[in-house]
Amino acid sequence: MFRSSLAVVVLVLVVPLIALDGAAARAQSVLDVMTFNIRTAAGRDGEDAWSLRRDLVVETIRASAPDLIGMQEALDSQIEYLQAALPEYRWLGIDRGLNGGVGLSEYTPIFYRYSELSPIESGNFWLTDTPDTPPLRTSGRRRRSGGRIVTWARFHHRLSGQQIYAFNTHFTLRRGAPQLASAELVAGRVAALPAGTPVVVLGDFNNDAEVSDTWRVATGHGLRDVWVEAAETHGPRSTYGDFGPPRPDLTERVDWILVDGPILVRRAETVVHNDEGRFPSDHYPVTAVLEVQ
Repeated sequence: MFRSSLAVVVLVLVVPLIALDGAAARAQSVLDVMTFNIRTAAGRDGEDAWSLRRDLVVETIRASAPDLIGMQEALDSQIEYLQAALPEYRWLGIDRGLNGGVGLSEYTPIFYRYSELSPIESGNFWLTDTPDTPPLRTSGRRRRSGGRIVTWARFHHRLSGQQIYAFNTHFTLRRGAPQLASAELVAGRVAALPAGTPVVVLGDFNNDAEVSDTWRVATGHGLRDVWVEAAETHGPRSTYGDFGPPRPDLTERVDWILVDGPILVRRAETVVHNDEGRFPSDHYPVTAVLEVQ
C-alpha cells in the first residue's frame, strides 16, 4: 500500500514537470513572423498619406511583436522612420533601383528582432531571367537598374539554436507568365537549400492564394501556406482592404507566408488593427506563430 501511494505521489510530481519541460522547449522554438505591405510613401493617398498613418504602422507592429518582418513598398524615408521608432529591430535589404537610387528608392526589407535573431549571411536576387545581375532599364539618356527583387537572409535563432532562412519579395502586378516565372524562381531557390532546412517566405504576391496558378507554382516544390496549415486562423481571408475594413467585394488573399522544412504552424492571422477607422496600410499585415522543430 505504501509503495502504491509513493508511486502515485511520484507520478503527480513528475508528470507536471515533464509537461512544463515540454512547454518550455516549445516556447524556445517559437518564431513569430509577419508580412506587411506598408504602402509606399510616394502614393497620392490624401487622408491616408504616410505621414498620417506611420505611427499606426509602428503601433500595429508593436501589437503583434513579430521576431521577423518582411515589408514591401518601403522607401528610404519609411525605413528610416521605422528604424528610429522600433529600435529593437534591425534590417537587411537593398534599393531595387526604381530611380537610380535617388528619390524613389524602394526596398523589400527584412526587419528582425536582434535579441532573437542574428544574421549569418544575406543577399538579394532579381525576379528576371538573370536573377543574380541587377537588370538595366533605359530612362531618357541614362540607364538605371530596376526590377522586382527578393531579399533573403540566413539567421541564427538564439533560443532554439536553429538556423533559419527568410525570403521576402513583392511580385509584379502582371499576372500570368511574369508571375509564374517569379514563383518558379523563388520556389526553386528554396528547393535548392539542404533538405530539412527551416525556411520562411514572406511577400505580397499580387495574386489570390489557393486558387491561382501563381500560388500553385510557388507551392509546387514543397513550400506550404501557413493559412492552409495553421491549427487556427483569425481575421478575414482577404488581405487587401484599400485603407478600410474588410469588404465583400475585396476577397483575394494576396499576402502570403510560406514555410518549408521542420516547421509547425500554430496560428495565422490577418491583422485588421485600426484606430477609429484609420488603417495602417491598404494591405492588412499577416502574422504567423511558427514552431521550429
